[in-house]
Amino acid sequence: MLSRIAILVGLLLLAGNTHAQYPTYASGHINNITLAGDLILIRIDAAFPTNCAGTAFNWIAIPAANKPIQAFVLALQARSAMPSTMVTIYTDPPGANGFCTVNQIDPWE
Repeated sequence: MLSRIAILVGLLLLAGNTHAQYPTYASGHINNITLAGDLILIRIDAAFPTNCAGTAFNWIAIPAANKPIQAFVLALQARSAMPSTMVTIYTDPPGANGFCTVNQIDPWE
């Protein structure tokens, strides 16, 4: 009986972890942004997706081909809404530029 309670408590603790690592996505707030050429680079205040291992300084790139995603992130920055907007960022592994790339961003409502 005690072992069942211990397992249940452990599962509840894991379920409540908002900074868990996932293979291809992370949920959190965008807490830093920089521009480099035609890339927008962002960082989030959550555990880094595991498929992004090896990316320099935990930057995640939004390539120019993803203009709607770039526009969304720039709009958040312009409205100073990055700290208050929770997002889930879906990623692809690092490419030729050495950065993990965003393939989808989903704001929480």
